[in-house]
Amino acid sequence: MTVWGKQAETTSQYLKKGSKVLIEGRLVPDPSTGGPKIWTRQDGTAGASFEVNANTVRFLSSRGEAEGAVTTRLSGESDETIPF
Repeated sequence: MTVWGKQAETTSQYLKKGSKVLIEGRLVPDPSTGGPKIWTRQDGTAGASFEVNANTVRFLSSRGEAEGAVTTRLSGESDETIPF
């Protein structure tokens, strides 16, 4: 997942391993194949994934499960743009 600007700061502060989140954004395919990035794990099995450029990160965990519940969205952002 890639997050930019103020949203990245908030995500870095509140996102912990095991936190429940809803991420809205765009999938970024592998430029050479147009599909998911393929790699070999340490145990020799194949792995595949897409990078996600996040537009919205919504924290779903309760305060007991995570440090806090925060929703962030970049101001002025539309579904057609990806912040850099």
